[in-house]
Amino acid sequence: MEETRYADGVTDIVIVGPTARVRFHMLQPNTDPKGPPQAQRAFTVVMPVEAVAQLSESLPKLIQQLLDSGRLKKRVAAPKPVTN
Repeated sequence: MEETRYADGVTDIVIVGPTARVRFHMLQPNTDPKGPPQAQRAFTVVMPVEAVAQLSESLPKLIQQLLDSGRLKKRVAAPKPVTN
């Protein structure tokens, strides 16, 4: 069974025993037209924690491909505040 679902982002990842629950969200218009879009829970993917580790190992290569193709721009990190 193959199913394609769309999400605007990952809400969170929660580890429960031997599984990880990856919760995704979609952005919906705000009731205030001037307000930012609101995240609405879309679906959850449950997978073994080993699968999450495999996924995390493949992400750096994917990100580099997206940067090389120009489909993703590298963000410049904001400087960390100096504390004394």
